[in-house]
Amino acid sequence: MTPDPCKDVRIRRAGLQDEDAIEVLMSTCSFDVEGLSVEDFFVAIVGDRIVGAACLEIGKFPEVHSMAVYPEHRSKGIESLLIDSMVSELDADAILFARTTEPVFFEKTGFVHLDDSKKAEIWDDCADCGRLNNCRQTALRLDIKDKRR
Repeated sequence: MTPDPCKDVRIRRAGLQDEDAIEVLMSTCSFDVEGLSVEDFFVAIVGDRIVGAACLEIGKFPEVHSMAVYPEHRSKGIESLLIDSMVSELDADAILFARTTEPVFFEKTGFVHLDDSKKAEIWDDCADCGRLNNCRQTALRLDIKDKRR
């Protein structure tokens, strides 16, 4: 029987006490958390250490924003646990969006590609960006009802 690498991982909503740990984690992956609320993050904890975090930003729509896991904890299912925690808080008819330069992970969790032309319709910052036609980010969506089947 194969051991479950996620059995010692706990996922919970972040609190103010987690702000510094989240900022350090995100900075190691070159993510900026300025303007994001710590309460919008989910954290993955092993022992007493935050090893991963992801922000569920809900503005016009729910979006996975700034997800990171320390390198030594990647490919152990933690990223999927973070996504599942986000999904569990959304209505069944919701759509969860993501923009990423690493689409393979999101595809494995059920996200599907959006046509690049949709970025400007969905994200205001994409509509105002002069690099829209040369953007390295892939836009994806996950229909929550499909994920819950």
